[in-house]
Amino acid sequence: MQLKGKYSVMMLLAVLLGACGKGFLKQQPDQSTETNRAIRDLPGLRAAINGVYSLMQSESYYGRTMSLLPDLESDNSFISVINSNRYRNQDQYIVTANDTYTADTWNQLFRVVANANMVIMKGPYVSLLPSLTDSLEAVRIVAEAYAVRALAFFDLARLYAQPYNYTVTATHMGIPIVTVTDINAVQSPSRSNMKDTYTQITRDLTMAIERFQASRNTVFSSGHFNLYATKALLARVLLYKEDWAGAAAFADDVIRSNVYALLPNDKLVSNFKITGNGETVFEVINTTVDNRNTDALSYMFSQDGYGDILATDNLYNIYAPGDVRQNFLKKGKRSGNGGEDPANIITKYSDVTTFTESIKVMRLSELYLIRAEALAHLNREEEARADVNTIAMRSDSSALPVTASGQALLDAILLERCKELAFEGHRLFDLTRTKRSFTKYLASEKNISVVYPSTKVILPIPQRELDANPNIRNQQNEGYN
Repeated sequence: MQLKGKYSVMMLLAVLLGACGKGFLKQQPDQSTETNRAIRDLPGLRAAINGVYSLMQSESYYGRTMSLLPDLESDNSFISVINSNRYRNQDQYIVTANDTYTADTWNQLFRVVANANMVIMKGPYVSLLPSLTDSLEAVRIVAEAYAVRALAFFDLARLYAQPYNYTVTATHMGIPIVTVTDINAVQSPSRSNMKDTYTQITRDLTMAIERFQASRNTVFSSGHFNLYATKALLARVLLYKEDWAGAAAFADDVIRSNVYALLPNDKLVSNFKITGNGETVFEVINTTVDNRNTDALSYMFSQDGYGDILATDNLYNIYAPGDVRQNFLKKGKRSGNGGEDPANIITKYSDVTTFTESIKVMRLSELYLIRAEALAHLNREEEARADVNTIAMRSDSSALPVTASGQALLDAILLERCKELAFEGHRLFDLTRTKRSFTKYLASEKNISVVYPSTKVILPIPQRELDANPNIRNQQNEGYN
């Protein structure tokens, strides 16, 4: 779907000047048309898709914010009394449309979209050698761009719009959908409704799947989308859409592919941090060359870094003593005078030396829990219990199996998601899509009661975007006007 109109000045400048410091849209000052010529052959196409992935490393996307915010704004974590003044408005639910993190993340995700658009637009027309291998690789790269664009649209929708099921017909406001990047024009799209937003996301993923199949791709890297990573993302999207049959089917495809395997109990904590550990379906890879340094996610957790983000007692206490996942947390003291003691220190990401921990976006364990939740809604409860027990008993062999039915079974699956996916960017979205009220814990034993439906569980459209784009000016999220 292409929206006609003009893209905002702010967004165009973000694309041309900031979109690819490490990618393929970086231009010389006197070469305003060079971007349009950047993808001319297969090496250029390879460089282009690598540039798209490099944008995902930003601290404004999966390098930090996208993984941190959904846990910080839920009941999983809070900012210490001693802090570096990062994300404090998000922690206290006092974000405004002028918030820097809100604007930076919006801009970064649209940079990803703009660069993915260029790969999709130019990829089919690059000059190739008369080689089947080269042709198939070009098809695969375009498939990757479709999948990345779908993820960016999905993440924008999760951050800046209410969940799909917020209204019965999903006609509440979604996000601006931009599928063409025109470097010679300023585009100003309005917001699509959520139904159309999800239609675009699923269309992109379907296009990606078709192209991956056509490319005959059988070599998988956890740092690039492939056929099964795309099916995994589609399973997640359909779960949010409450398409239970579709979610179950695509999750089942990934699980039964045997491309991935659950880490064993004794390797879960140690091997979680390993890039390409066999359980990871898709991750954003960091290396010593392109790491985020002090802007890394780990710097927000480690007491040798900023150490601002601490886990709540509520989260720490849901793990049984024999559950190895509790070892992603450590009882200790917040560094600095006057800090929390004891404190629940988060160790899931902890490298503040080389900053080479890759950020997990999708793991096989999530696919088991997606399938479990979808099957429970389809009244296939015995199969649903088997899936949730696979994940629970992998982590704690002494755990009693889940035997619940009905709503109690759905509650058990949601609890298992909380245990399994903590600090991987899921919790707030799980609470809102299942229409749960919750307690947002703060430092000094303060808290906020967040009652569903709440206008504050999504971010405002950045004020700079409203000012620059006349077609979105009157489409601010409720509660931020």
